[in-house]
Amino acid sequence: MFKKFSLFFLLISLTLSGQNKSQDASSFTKELDQKIPKLLEEFVVPGAAITIIDDGKIVLEKAYGYADVAKGKKVTTKTGFNIGSISKTIAAWGIMKLVEDGKIDLDAPAEKYLTRWTLPESDFDAEKVTIRRLLSHTAGLSLHGYPGWTPNDRLSTIEESLNGRNNGPGRVEMIMEPGTKWKYSGGGYTILQLIVEEVTGQKFEDYIQTQVLNPLGMKDSSYKIDKDILENSSLEYDNFGEQIDFELFTAQAAAGLHTTIEDFTRFAYASLYAHKNNKKYNKVLANKTVESMMEPAPVSNDSYGLGYQVETIPNTTYKLKGHGGANTGWHAFFRVNPETNDGFIMITNGGAGHNIYRQVYCDWIQWKTGESMGSRCVIKPSIAAKLKTIIDAKGASNVASAYNDLKTNKSGDYNFSERAINNLGYYYMGKKELTNALAVFKLNVDQHPESSNVYDSYAEALLENGNKEEAIVNYKKSIELNPGNTHGIEVLKTLNVDVSNIKTFEIDVAKLNDYVGKYQMAPELVITIAREENSLTAEPNGQRKVVIHPKSEDRFYVKEVEAEVSFSRDANGVVESMTLFQNGRSLVGKKIKE
Repeated sequence: MFKKFSLFFLLISLTLSGQNKSQDASSFTKELDQKIPKLLEEFVVPGAAITIIDDGKIVLEKAYGYADVAKGKKVTTKTGFNIGSISKTIAAWGIMKLVEDGKIDLDAPAEKYLTRWTLPESDFDAEKVTIRRLLSHTAGLSLHGYPGWTPNDRLSTIEESLNGRNNGPGRVEMIMEPGTKWKYSGGGYTILQLIVEEVTGQKFEDYIQTQVLNPLGMKDSSYKIDKDILENSSLEYDNFGEQIDFELFTAQAAAGLHTTIEDFTRFAYASLYAHKNNKKYNKVLANKTVESMMEPAPVSNDSYGLGYQVETIPNTTYKLKGHGGANTGWHAFFRVNPETNDGFIMITNGGAGHNIYRQVYCDWIQWKTGESMGSRCVIKPSIAAKLKTIIDAKGASNVASAYNDLKTNKSGDYNFSERAINNLGYYYMGKKELTNALAVFKLNVDQHPESSNVYDSYAEALLENGNKEEAIVNYKKSIELNPGNTHGIEVLKTLNVDVSNIKTFEIDVAKLNDYVGKYQMAPELVITIAREENSLTAEPNGQRKVVIHPKSEDRFYVKEVEAEVSFSRDANGVVESMTLFQNGRSLVGKKIKE
C-alpha cells in the first residue's frame, strides 16, 4: 500500500540528448523554445520559466504555459513560484552575512546562539553541531525534508516544528556523531532559521528581506506569503495537472522562498563571484565569502558546500554550483559555473516538473560540454496521465483495452510502470470515485500478477467499496507474495480473519550485519545500507533514508516505493553485491571494501 511517494532510484536507459556543442546560443535557445511547450504538454505541467546565462550574458529568459489554467492566466517572467529547497541557498547567504558582520562564529556550537530551543539529549556531543556543519548538512541531524501546511492549518512555531509538530517528519535530533558523515537535513536549516531570529531580534523573513533579498534587487521575492506575493503567484498543480492547495511553511529557511525567474536570475548573477560586474549584482557578501560557500565541505563527498550543491560533470572539468528544490506542486533547479560565468535556472508549477527541467538541463550540459548526462536525460511521460484523460472522457469501463492498445502500439511513448498506475488508483480513491479506482487497481493486478503491492492496493479499494470477501482474497494473495506485508496481516485481523495459518517471514536479526555497507550502483550512485536496531535502512547519496523490509533471507522490499533489493553472497557466504529492482528494471552494485 503506497499512498505517498518519493523519488528513490530512477533506472532509465542511457540516452544521448542529441545536442551539438558547436551550436551557437541563438540556435540552441531556439530549439529549447520549441521543446519546452511540448514537454509541458507531455508531462501535464501547466507552466514553467527558464533563464540561461552564457559567458555572463542572458541568452534566454522566458516564461511558458499557465499560472492559472482555469482563468487562462499565463506565466510571465514576473510570476511567483515556490522553489523548495533552493530556499536553503538564500538562507545560507543570510547566515554568512551575520558571519561577515561578526555576529555569528561559523565554527561555534549552534547552541551558543539558542535560548528558545535546545537539541534533544543524545549519545553525541552537541558542542560539535556548529553553524558550518548545519550549513553543509554534516551536523549529524535527522529530518530530511518538510511537507507543507494548507491555508486552513495552524502553522507551528519554529520551536514546535523542531520538537516534532511539523506535519509528519518528527523532531529534529542528533542521530550520528557530528562532522563524521554528510546527511541532508532540512531540520538543520530550521535551527539556522531560529538562530537568525535569536541573533537579530527580527523575524527570519524580515531579516532576509532587508539584508539579502532587497539589496540583491529581489523585491518580488519573499519568505513571507502575503497578499502581494499571492496576487502575483502561480497556482500549484499535481501530477495530473489539477490544482491543489497552496502550501505554507514554518520551515521557511528550508523550503519556503517564493520568487520569480527575473528575481532569481539576479541571485544567479550575484553567485557569479568572478563576473567583471559582480559588484553591481552582489551588494551583500564579499566575493571571497561566496567562493568559500561553494567549496565542498569535509565529509560531504565533494557534493555540498555552505548552502550550495557541488557538481562536476563526468568526463569534464566543468564544475557547477547551485541547488535543486521540490515541494508538492513545485519543482525548481539552479546551477552556475563561476569560472565560465554560465548559469541555468528553471522553475515549474506542476507535480511532474522535475521531468521537464531534467531534460532541458541535460540539453544544456550537452551543449556546453559535449557530454551526455546519461540516465538523467530521457524520461517518458507516465501512462497514468494518459489513462486519466481516457477515463475522464469515456469512463473506466474500457480502461483495460485502452491500456493494452497503448502498450501494443505505443510502447516506447510512455512509462508503463506499476507505480504510475497505482498512483492513478489512489488519485481516484482520494476523490471518492471508487468505480474508477477499482478499475485502475484491477488493471494493475492483471498487468503485474507477481506484485504483492498491487493486490494490497486493490484490496484496500475493495474494502472501502464494501466488497469485504473480495478484499480478503486479495489481501491474502498480497501476503502470499510478500510474507513481510504486516499491514495486510493487521487488516485481516481487524476483519476477524484467522491468520494463524498464514506464513510470515522473520529474519534472524543476527544476520542483519551481513548486509551493512556501501554499494556502488553507478558512477554517481552509492547506496548505504545501515542497521538501526532490528531493521535495515537504505540511503542513496543525496536522497533520504528509507527502511527496507525482509521478504526472505537476502531479499528485501521498500515499502515507500515499488522497489525490491536482493543481496548476493560469494562462495564463503559473504555478501558481495546488491541488486535493485524497480519499474521492471534492475541495477547491480558491488559492495565497497572499506
